[in-house]
Amino acid sequence: MTSKTSVSERTKASLALLYSISRELTAQLDLRELLQRILQLTLQAVGSRAGSILVLDELGQASEGAIAFEGKVHDHSMEQLRDTYEHGLAGWVVENRQGVLIEDTRKDKRWLRKPDEEDGDPTSAISVPLLAGERVAGVLTLARRKGGPFSEDDLALVTAIADQAGIAVSNAHLFRAEQERRRFASILQEIARTINQTLEPNQVFEQILEQLKRIIDFDSASIFLLEDHLFRPVAVLGFEDRARALSFTISLESDALSKQVFESRKPLVVEDVQKIDTWMQIEGLPEAEKIRGWIGAPLIVRDRVVGMLNVDSYKVAAYSADVIDLIEAFADQASTAVANALLFDESQRRITSMAALTETATVITASLDLDEVLQRITDRTKESMEVEAASLALVDEDDGSLVYRVASGFGADRVVGMRLMPGQGIAGWVLDNEEAVFASDVQSDPRFFPEIDQKLGFESRVIACVPIQVQDRTIGIIEAINPRRSSLSQEQIDLLTGIAGLAGTAIIHAQLFQQTQSARQRYASLFEDNVDSILISDLAGQVTDANKRAESFLGYNAEQMLELSIFSLHEPNPNHVPDDLTELDPSQTISYDSHVRDNRGRMLPVEVHVKRMALGPGGFIQWIMRDISERLELAELRTDMTSMIFHDLRSPLGNIISSLEVLQSSFDDEDETIQSVLSIASRSSRRASRLVESLLDLDRLEAEKAVLNKTEASIGGLIAEAVEEIHPTAEARGQFLRMNLAPRLPPVSMDVDMIRRVLINLLENAVKYTRAGDHIDVSAKKADDHLAVSVRDNGPGISEKDRDRIFDKFFRLSGDSRPKGLGLGLAFCRLAVEAHGGKIWVDSEEGQGSTFTFTLPYL
Repeated sequence: MTSKTSVSERTKASLALLYSISRELTAQLDLRELLQRILQLTLQAVGSRAGSILVLDELGQASEGAIAFEGKVHDHSMEQLRDTYEHGLAGWVVENRQGVLIEDTRKDKRWLRKPDEEDGDPTSAISVPLLAGERVAGVLTLARRKGGPFSEDDLALVTAIADQAGIAVSNAHLFRAEQERRRFASILQEIARTINQTLEPNQVFEQILEQLKRIIDFDSASIFLLEDHLFRPVAVLGFEDRARALSFTISLESDALSKQVFESRKPLVVEDVQKIDTWMQIEGLPEAEKIRGWIGAPLIVRDRVVGMLNVDSYKVAAYSADVIDLIEAFADQASTAVANALLFDESQRRITSMAALTETATVITASLDLDEVLQRITDRTKESMEVEAASLALVDEDDGSLVYRVASGFGADRVVGMRLMPGQGIAGWVLDNEEAVFASDVQSDPRFFPEIDQKLGFESRVIACVPIQVQDRTIGIIEAINPRRSSLSQEQIDLLTGIAGLAGTAIIHAQLFQQTQSARQRYASLFEDNVDSILISDLAGQVTDANKRAESFLGYNAEQMLELSIFSLHEPNPNHVPDDLTELDPSQTISYDSHVRDNRGRMLPVEVHVKRMALGPGGFIQWIMRDISERLELAELRTDMTSMIFHDLRSPLGNIISSLEVLQSSFDDEDETIQSVLSIASRSSRRASRLVESLLDLDRLEAEKAVLNKTEASIGGLIAEAVEEIHPTAEARGQFLRMNLAPRLPPVSMDVDMIRRVLINLLENAVKYTRAGDHIDVSAKKADDHLAVSVRDNGPGISEKDRDRIFDKFFRLSGDSRPKGLGLGLAFCRLAVEAHGGKIWVDSEEGQGSTFTFTLPYL
């Protein structure tokens, strides 16, 4: 009887230990801390002072671990653990997927003996696999020299701990992977914003390489664009001779690596490119000889490879296959930026080409390039007036001086750039007086300024000078010097005056053209390159213009779009858009969610923004249609998940709670261990049940479909129930719960279960954030026509920027040291309290704790 009792007690002790370890491990999601804690708890459980734990990645390679000796966990290098795994007992355990007990490691060849390992008392060892489903997630190894060898009971206990640890390690791996995925997604979003801040190709390419540093280490990197089966570099980083690095090309026919990237349309990782026969060796580019590890990633635009991103390292095997997804995601962002830059460059060339066509006209005013217009004016002046030289000067707005911009005839190249101050010379006089001058004997004219002639070695005999005026303002002068005949006729002077008038008109045209160019560029960036579909219609609804995004989104080409009516594509919301589009207020933008029909008849969900533009005699209507299919899918996914959680968990949880209650009543109350375990399980089950109920109520409250089962009840009694529910958890954390309820609190008409969950949520939050040894205070009092209930903690407090958002759905406080959650508890509290006609808020200062208060109207 005594032996059976002893076995039973050991079994209970082991179960209690396993339960304690299980609780602690499942609460830890940081992999490094988890491994250290697993090793520490296992050492304590079996009385060992040395051991190790290592975990394996998806490829079966040792990736993380912890080492302990003399009863403490110490810093380590992965080389120590890899050696044990590859050549020692741990590798055997992984290969055979079973635990092993060794009474004397000196007699077992599987034990890896270190050169400095002493021969003394025999060392006993246990090594067991950490199983996560069908996969070996790691190995736990313990060693004991003193206190006798390990027993089979020790092996069984360590195996049970390893089973719990395998699940915990798997969860920690998933948590780390999710954190890394979110971090990488955030970095990609920021990178996308950065590289898309400009559309100028050279700046875009340089930004791509600069941003590449944020996700992967490299010694050099390059971007190539594909032209006629040749990859031509357009941007490089990490090369001393940048010009040389940009001067060579790679042929798809002769370079195997580039050809493989092009044909596979997938990133390629090479451990050592120097072993590739076709690897480029470029004279004058020493960096090419140093490159060992290499990645080539295709840049794909509209399902076509347009370029390649190269990443180089001077280390052999610097990159492994696990970087492929990372590089591929970055290359996708880079491809988008490259596509936009190429479209912008094409657009710029198109605008320049249009301007060049316009400037080919033979008439002076037909050209829109000011310098060319001015040059044509002087050329035409010299030819038509039959003079030796002609020149044109414009006013410098800074100092009012005249600067010669163009000239024709003798010394033309030396005249350009010369400057006359106001009033200086005949030209200066014409500018000041805004009158034309005809000087038949320049040398005797007191207004003449001889220094220009002296510099040119030229002699001015006859000068005709006329002001160039624009909108009654003189902006320059034009001169004709030394007619081939002895003098200038009146007809010639009148002709020069007319040419000056043409010069003024040409300047106006040039200015208007510059404004048109600017407007076209803004139009291209705001309209053609917009990520949203934009349609322009007249007031009758006929489509007059559409951007490229609208064409691709709806499936029509440009010509087809212009044949459509907006009403055939989309039915405007009658609550927002009047039937008569002329009634739209130009000062307002109307927004609503609706659908648009594509060329295949599918109804696509969109967010519509409608605005009337006051352009032309009647104006136009702008329809911005933003694709919201992903947003709706996410909302549907959340709804489905909520439904799944509620329907799939509610019934099992109810069964678990009922079963635990039966077990509690079945076991002897004097058996404290079992009763304690069952109490913990009951509380945890009830908490999970409350979470499920709150999740359902949260959706119902948001949709204003919740049905409140109100009864008259005492808030004091409800607070006592909530405190009793939370008390064991607070006590286990060394915290103290205190109630301060005002006397004679009036009854409240409320949904008791819902308000109970509000109280428990607030208390659980307080327990999470309160330090051991501190108090949590719950109080209730009358205030005007309502009761005020407060829960105060001594936690880290809440920053001012977070206080207004803390009650929002899915909002979580940032910070590595803060407990993690779904961000639903406080959102439920807010909606539940507001559904009762009350309010909820928080008073907090960082480092001073927080007080959550809610009010309820009383009877």
